[in-house]
Amino acid sequence: MFNRAFKKFLSKKPSKKELYPYLYSIAFRELGKPKYETKDEPIKCNSCGAIFTDIDLIQVDTQKGSYYICEFCGTINIVDKSKVKEKLPNDIDFILIEALTKKSKEEEKITKMDVTAGDLYISVIDISGSMSGAKIEAVKKSLVQTLKDFKINSPSTKYILIAFESSVYYYLRYDKNPLNFSGELLFSLEGMKAQLKKSTKKEKFLGSISEFADGWIRTVEDLRSMDMTALGPALYFAIVSFEIFKYTGRITLLTDGLANQGIGNLSGTSPGAEKFYEDMADLCNEFKIIVDVVGVSVSGDNNEMGLETLGKLTDKTGGMLYLISSSEMEAIFSEMRQMRYIGKDVKVKIITPPTIMIKNITGAYSSKGTIDGSVINLGAITEDRELFLELDSSKELREHEEIPVQFQVEYLDTEGRKRMRVINDKVKVTKDEDEFTAEYDQKLNVMMNIQAAGTGYYAGKASESKNRLTGLKKEMMNELNRLRSVNMSFAEQDFTEGLSYLDDELEEIEMEEKEVAQAPAKSYWAAKGQQRARISSNALKKRMEKKKK
Repeated sequence: MFNRAFKKFLSKKPSKKELYPYLYSIAFRELGKPKYETKDEPIKCNSCGAIFTDIDLIQVDTQKGSYYICEFCGTINIVDKSKVKEKLPNDIDFILIEALTKKSKEEEKITKMDVTAGDLYISVIDISGSMSGAKIEAVKKSLVQTLKDFKINSPSTKYILIAFESSVYYYLRYDKNPLNFSGELLFSLEGMKAQLKKSTKKEKFLGSISEFADGWIRTVEDLRSMDMTALGPALYFAIVSFEIFKYTGRITLLTDGLANQGIGNLSGTSPGAEKFYEDMADLCNEFKIIVDVVGVSVSGDNNEMGLETLGKLTDKTGGMLYLISSSEMEAIFSEMRQMRYIGKDVKVKIITPPTIMIKNITGAYSSKGTIDGSVINLGAITEDRELFLELDSSKELREHEEIPVQFQVEYLDTEGRKRMRVINDKVKVTKDEDEFTAEYDQKLNVMMNIQAAGTGYYAGKASESKNRLTGLKKEMMNELNRLRSVNMSFAEQDFTEGLSYLDDELEEIEMEEKEVAQAPAKSYWAAKGQQRARISSNALKKRMEKKKK
């Protein structure tokens, strides 16, 4: 599940730190496939939180009793030796909480389908005036296909449709008129939540798609474009629905213009709009909601959509951010339907001794992400997510000592169980920089730099990000020639493969620079930046193979 670019730490820092950083890769495709799992409660260090796995470290003292000294922080931890059955492997899954029990089967059923079965899927659709014509028709067609697909492949999924312009239209049921929210109410979170609770107090039943797909299809086909863009309020109504109806699930937010009505106004008249969307992203994580954001742009219209702000929703929840034309909509909806998540509410924690610290993280955020201590919140993840971590040493290390590193990945699996994957690693220290250089895998360094460039593109720093990659290519070519000239044995294949990754990515950037001239630049780079910031080695190799065909 994880890999190192380096075989050993250097006692002193590498002389070419940009080419030889201490990098780890965490590839999540193995997350749902534990080699060893246990229901035993993990034993944690009282100070640093490292999980104890090595029974050989337990000591017995007449006064203290059984204890162990944490190899990460040196804390003395008292431990009940009878609860430690055996030395645990270096890669282990702890089942922290079994799947939550479904609601009582004795609850009133309005139809044949158990009302508690399945997740909740909410479409939040922009029907403002600019969506008229081909855009709204493409949305309707794609939504109809999605409903048909769910009817066959995910029949127990529940569905709510929310449409917005200057008002918000909340379709709880296809066979009833939508709830209509407008005016000053759209500037108050408390007011909107209270009104939605009041309006749904007597109507809590959500029908499954298998039973009501045909009715929903007729409702979708009747959608018409209208006025302004109350995106923020529509989003909030969608999020609070999960709290009211007590579901987890997914939101697809589709828009072609800037939010300019109600709370979350991005047109420049509403202070704190960016914080609003950050808060909404945190709320989504609280309710285990995945949010996909789709921006629709016609070539040459250059309507900004604020995707660099709305992308915070996808950053924190693990959803996808797109900027597409109406002709691409059906393909993107199909891609989203096929997206399979192997873990939700994913939190990664890295534990190291005090002399080793985390210097950089890529693959977690494309917008400005925050790390709570050493905890990285990823929301939901697919098999193709990959995280890169750069470590650094605060002082000279002792030759031959072993540096412990522990990765903890806490997550909800596909069955709803709360798990913690714990992986331990021990890295030796060498003084020999030639040995360190010879064994280094440059592919990981390239991937980390590509992801870091993606964060720059998201922030609108296109030229700086491209320069970062072209500069890295030049440095790598010089280093490759140097290593060859001194007849040094080194991982040349990793070097050349890393350079091929860079060439392919720079080729992609050249194509993007042509496309951005016909698109809203900020939103375009936000969408492309998030894709680049999340790209995995596996996805990049697939792309390269596809080009060869």
